[in-house]
Amino acid sequence: MVLMIICICRRINEKGVREAVSAGARSPESVQSYHGCQFNCGKCRCAIGEVIAEHLESTASADLLVAAE
Repeated sequence: MVLMIICICRRINEKGVREAVSAGARSPESVQSYHGCQFNCGKCRCAIGEVIAEHLESTASADLLVAAE
């Protein structure tokens, strides 16, 4: 699996964003905080938001399937 670099300034890849979301991060700012940094240029904000949304959607779908069983 190829992991895309999401934040070039802080060297955070997709896996790092997913780790932060799994640990409770729900915003781009909280993902940066999880990694002990702050935004530099901010160009990654939208990409981080998309990864968060995808992760939460997949988690919600899994929860719905379990609830339906």
